[in-house]
Amino acid sequence: MNQQMNTRKTVRIISFALAACIIFGGTAYSGYALANRYRTSLEYTYQRALSDLSDYIANLETTLAKGIYANTPPQQYGISAKLLRDAGAAKTALGQLPLSDVELDNVNKFISQVGDFASYLSTKLSKGETITQEEMDSLEKMGEYAKVLHLDLSDIQARFDDGTMQIDQTAAVIGNLSQDTQNQEEPYLNSGFHEMNEGFTDYPTLIYDGPFSDHITRMTSKMLEGEGNISEEEAKKTAVEFSGLAAGQLQAAEANAGNLPTFNFTGDNYAISVTQAGGYVSYLLNSREIGEPTMEYGQAAAKAQEYLTRHGMDSMKESYYVTANGICTINYAYQQDGIVYYSDLVKVGVALDTGEVVSFNATGYLMNHIQRELPQDRISLEEARESVSPRLTIEKEGMAMIPTAGLHEVLCYEFQCSSETGDHVMVYINAQTGLEEQILILLMTDGGVLVM
Repeated sequence: MNQQMNTRKTVRIISFALAACIIFGGTAYSGYALANRYRTSLEYTYQRALSDLSDYIANLETTLAKGIYANTPPQQYGISAKLLRDAGAAKTALGQLPLSDVELDNVNKFISQVGDFASYLSTKLSKGETITQEEMDSLEKMGEYAKVLHLDLSDIQARFDDGTMQIDQTAAVIGNLSQDTQNQEEPYLNSGFHEMNEGFTDYPTLIYDGPFSDHITRMTSKMLEGEGNISEEEAKKTAVEFSGLAAGQLQAAEANAGNLPTFNFTGDNYAISVTQAGGYVSYLLNSREIGEPTMEYGQAAAKAQEYLTRHGMDSMKESYYVTANGICTINYAYQQDGIVYYSDLVKVGVALDTGEVVSFNATGYLMNHIQRELPQDRISLEEARESVSPRLTIEKEGMAMIPTAGLHEVLCYEFQCSSETGDHVMVYINAQTGLEEQILILLMTDGGVLVM
């Protein structure tokens, strides 16, 4: 009897022990899983903060670069306001990084100084005062620091993106960076790990759609307003004539609605869109395989111009271009009486192996092209020149109609300039007010033109 009771007691103890082990093991596993999720979440938070910080520093770099060429109070005021916003956002992103035990005094100081200086300039301009040469020099120097800081932050961010740096290394990495910066008299962030990835250029934007094309997707067509609708059969006939394909080579695809309704056709590597209103070809793409290049940009431009003329678009002025994947895509803007209308944009892609046009996009032209009434109360070209920064040398000048953020257009004098530092800068002076409407910094590359 006692032996049986002892056996039961032993079994009971073992059962309790096993249960305790299972509970403890489950709790440990649950805690491990929770810690792992927390770790992953924290890593994502740090990565996002680092990405945001890099983006805001890039914005500061670009805005500071433009600031030294701004020469009229409204443009200077707008630049100051943007600097103030981005500096504040950069401080917020920096504060989200694991820096509790690490100090980045110089980086913090630099971002704060940009914000404070922008606030100072805004106040000064609001009082009707002007920015001095010394203050312009300060903007230029800040731009140089922002460029160095952005490149180093991009270097660190790249290591997160490719998985070579993990969250448990973050504090140590930033600590090492911090130690390198503390003895610098000027704000400077030096990674000390590996050289900057060659070709890292996330801040410029390709002028693939033209420098003034972002507004297109937010409007309805001016040119097609009041135009009657055509049938799908009529649209196919237009597509056949425009492409040179046989009718049997094209099949109808699903039509598009949106702000530019089209009938769509596909076949033999082709995709063609024809507007339902008016029956204009808005888009063509021949997605054939592109061979080795046999021609350069100049020859491609001649082929594109010939293509436009053949299709009744001979009042187009060549603008910017980009070469990628064996195709040279050239932007053309409508020109009349010496004025370039950048809203009326057509893009033509020429295959560099045969010179065949393999893409055509007239969306910008179809959305914007109308007869304009031009303002008569214009300032003279000589007066407009006075608004261009003395830091710039004017190399070419003309007139252009450019769109504004509010979906309007403004007539400007267009000045193509160069600076002592080698920058290529486009300055647009309002033809009525004499104030700067837009400043673009162009980066010339073998593949085309980049813009900031």
